[in-house]
Amino acid sequence: MTKAQYEEFDTLREDFRRKVKTWSRRATWLAPLQRELISRLGYGDYELETPIVYNKALDDVKAESAPIFLVVADNPGKNEQKASSQRYLVGQSGKLAQGWFSQVLGMDFRSAAVIVNKTPLHTPKTAELRLLKAIAREKSPTLLEDLEDLLDESQRGMANLAYRLHACLDCFVWVSGYGELRKGKLFWPWAQETAALYQAAPRRMREKIWVFKHFSMNQFSMEYNRFQVPGKGAAIGAVTGADGLALREGSREEALARLEAIGSTWRTEILGL
Repeated sequence: MTKAQYEEFDTLREDFRRKVKTWSRRATWLAPLQRELISRLGYGDYELETPIVYNKALDDVKAESAPIFLVVADNPGKNEQKASSQRYLVGQSGKLAQGWFSQVLGMDFRSAAVIVNKTPLHTPKTAELRLLKAIAREKSPTLLEDLEDLLDESQRGMANLAYRLHACLDCFVWVSGYGELRKGKLFWPWAQETAALYQAAPRRMREKIWVFKHFSMNQFSMEYNRFQVPGKGAAIGAVTGADGLALREGSREEALARLEAIGSTWRTEILGL
């Protein structure tokens, strides 16, 4: 990063840290709701430690770092919320991502990517955000309203964070998981805010957003392996050979052409960009 990029990145990182603290202080009702969710679902393998999770991996980014991707995942799960971790994509999905990046791109996932989420609110699995809302509804209309407001605000805040990080780092944005981005789904507020921000952005920024299936259950790799590339994209050369690894000539370029083709197709379909 340049000095100016790193200073901006540090500002954004600190702003995110403050937002998580503000949301946590305000939502004292959230942890009891999450514990009830965990109990109802019979999770006996972990304790709730961090209701709203800041990604401590952001603190590992230094001035000499050169991230190529900004990965946008869903929300923190069981491993991510542990006090000893508090890092995004460190569960099974993260392991699949790490393996794929190494095997196909010849890159270390943790150094090649800065990771954020669509919301920092924890549930064991993303789909269980729906049950969290159902439990809140049972308890009181006010509690449900508070939860929905927090989910909406946090998603729009995370969309703004991703946009500003993208502008700062001039990287590729890898949106992981699009099933919940459609109207009425869990991450519709994130999708709405993202679409609005990028409508007014330069075309070059819009074209560097790629939307994919989740890494979980090998959904992403299966789609990637099935996809036939109609032609190579123009954005590829910026990444080829960036970390100096000796891959088969053209292999990374071919992989990135396929990523661009898949990701831009879903970007248009899901975000209308």
